[in-house]
Amino acid sequence: MRLAGHDLMDYRKVSSTSSLGGSDGCINFNDGDNAGLLDCINENNLNSVYRNVCTLVSLADFIVIAAEAVMGRTATTYNSTNYF
Repeated sequence: MRLAGHDLMDYRKVSSTSSLGGSDGCINFNDGDNAGLLDCINENNLNSVYRNVCTLVSLADFIVIAAEAVMGRTATTYNSTNYF
């Protein structure tokens, strides 16, 4: 899921003991590197999907969980009878 990668890209290592950014659910849609993401979110109705779980999980976590689910489901070793 491109959205998870773009959310993570603002991660900055400041020092050996400090860092900024990471998955925070905030994406600058005006940044040229993020072109097309808003259309993708709207076309796939991601807002309404998140709305169903927004009281249970943060947007940042939702983006990561959704990306993990997509990767797992599209893996060549995916087994629909074994959820773990």
